Amino acid sequence: YDDNMDLVAKSGMIDFKGWTQESFGDNTPWGDHDSPALVTAVESALERELSVQIMSGGKKPEFRKLAEGERLVTQGQAGDEIFLLLDGVLTVEIDDEPVVEVGPGAVLGEMAVLEGGVRTATLVAATPVRVAVSGVTDLKPEALRQLAGQRRPQED
Repeated sequence: YDDNMDLVAKSGMIDFKGWTQESFGDNTPWGDHDSPALVTAVESALERELSVQIMSGGKKPEFRKLAEGERLVTQGQAGDEIFLLLDGVLTVEIDDEPVVEVGPGAVLGEMAVLEGGVRTATLVAATPVRVAVSGVTDLKPEALRQLAGQRRPQED
């Protein structure tokens, strides 16, 4: 939370089952020393709205799991799917350069849908990842345009 008590970051990993079964004594996430928590920015209100559409809209989404280091999509490849990051952290790379890390709640893939079906970035699992996959027809085009507009740098 920030000084205004607004949520600004959250855990990038949600493995409650593993945590409850394995985290005790020296097996806590920190062991016998403090270590930084893996956190990412909180998703936008629009992403929360889109996540509801993906998870409880018409067609049930497909779910995919990725191991750390695996690619979800590669820049330049064809693509028409939208992804809701459910668990873990993805690194967004453009021209093989990391740009940002995103965490649970992020909705990704809209740029390819809006820009001719070609992926504009590579998404690499920075941790084990679980995503829900949605078809474009399940989401409102205007919401995807608005999401893309939030991500593009504003020109002066």
